[in-house]
Amino acid sequence: MSPELISILVLVVVFVIATTRSVNMGALAFAAAFGVGELVAGLDADGIFAGFPGDLFVVLVGVTYLFAIARANGTTDWLVHAAIRLVRGRVALIPWVMFALTGALTAIGAVSPAAVAIVAPLALSFAGRYGISPLLMGTMVVHGAQAGGFSPISIYGTIVNGIVEREKLPGSEITLFLSSLAVNLVIAGIVFVLFGGLKLWAQGSVAVDGEATGGAGSG
Repeated sequence: MSPELISILVLVVVFVIATTRSVNMGALAFAAAFGVGELVAGLDADGIFAGFPGDLFVVLVGVTYLFAIARANGTTDWLVHAAIRLVRGRVALIPWVMFALTGALTAIGAVSPAAVAIVAPLALSFAGRYGISPLLMGTMVVHGAQAGGFSPISIYGTIVNGIVEREKLPGSEITLFLSSLAVNLVIAGIVFVLFGGLKLWAQGSVAVDGEATGGAGSG
């Protein structure tokens, strides 16, 4: 069995163990890298460390810490409410606000699960308050995260573009980003129509604090 195939199988085992057990996936993968590197690939410690993406690790830690601070000090809550005020409380546009906000967070470097974890609770609270389908709102948040997830400065974009550059493959950072954005935008539009987004226009506008300001919401 080739070292490449063994590496893939070990990676699958790491995912299974980390998913089913209370074990940190990163620590487990780090140990597995040394096991496969020394026992299968014949590498020494220096060779294994040479393959560790130190620059990416610094980016991941820094971005994660930054958005943890933003969540703790209320910055993300303020951004959501400011975005709702920007569209003047139009209920039909609230799902798109969540889509755009989550996309913006991932586009500037937030990891997709972290961006969803930040925005989703706020989005679902708006869904319950204004009679928006939770499935619609949740899907818009998830696809928003994916829409911005491959920008040139995002985590995933940095990984993919770095691999493409290292392997000297043809590629375009902007094409990758715009392709992901377009696909997720189309999916979001379909979901918006299928799960009652068009009906939300009848509700008119509402204040961020929950008081109706116009349209059907004023009744």
